[in-house]
Amino acid sequence: MGTFCLLRTKGTAPFILFAAMALLSARSLRAQEVDQGLASFMQAGCASCHGAQGRGTALGPQLAASGESAAAFIAFVRQPVRTMPAYAQQAISDQDLERMYRSLQAQTAAAVPTGRAEVGEQLFAADGCYSCHANEAQGGMHGPRLGPGPISFARFSWYVRQPTRTMPPYSHVVLSDQEIADIYAFVAAQPEPPPLSAIPLLAP
Repeated sequence: MGTFCLLRTKGTAPFILFAAMALLSARSLRAQEVDQGLASFMQAGCASCHGAQGRGTALGPQLAASGESAAAFIAFVRQPVRTMPAYAQQAISDQDLERMYRSLQAQTAAAVPTGRAEVGEQLFAADGCYSCHANEAQGGMHGPRLGPGPISFARFSWYVRQPTRTMPPYSHVVLSDQEIADIYAFVAAQPEPPPLSAIPLLAP
């Protein structure tokens, strides 16, 4: 029995070695692809607004580890909003954008301050957020729903600093990063609304 086990161990050694080499090779290829994607990101000028590793700046939101789909990423690059220029196929191919997307998703996101929902509730009222987004961030006539299930903190924070339409920008003088994290925690803590069937007046 002992001899048989030894023979089996010796017989599997080449396979284990081959598997380990294949794994290392795959990791090396992935690392190369990440580098190529970031190089394309820099070459296209994206870093000037979104930062060298896509963690965002005052000019553009965070793209690193955003969690959005590749399709949504490519669609936005093709048809962006605000001041970002559109990139056609002739400028950047879908293949290059997919490589860029994978590279950005492989990056670590910027650190998120720990939010305090109870403080965020007070700030939400004191800074007038409720006047457009309603008392529980459920949205109203003048502002969209924010929670529950808000967008990522990176995009939430950037939009508060760089809003569109009639929303005023909230600079660091008005709201600190910690205070935005507190408001975000309050928005994220909102409960899901009850199903329509649970409301007698709306039940079928």
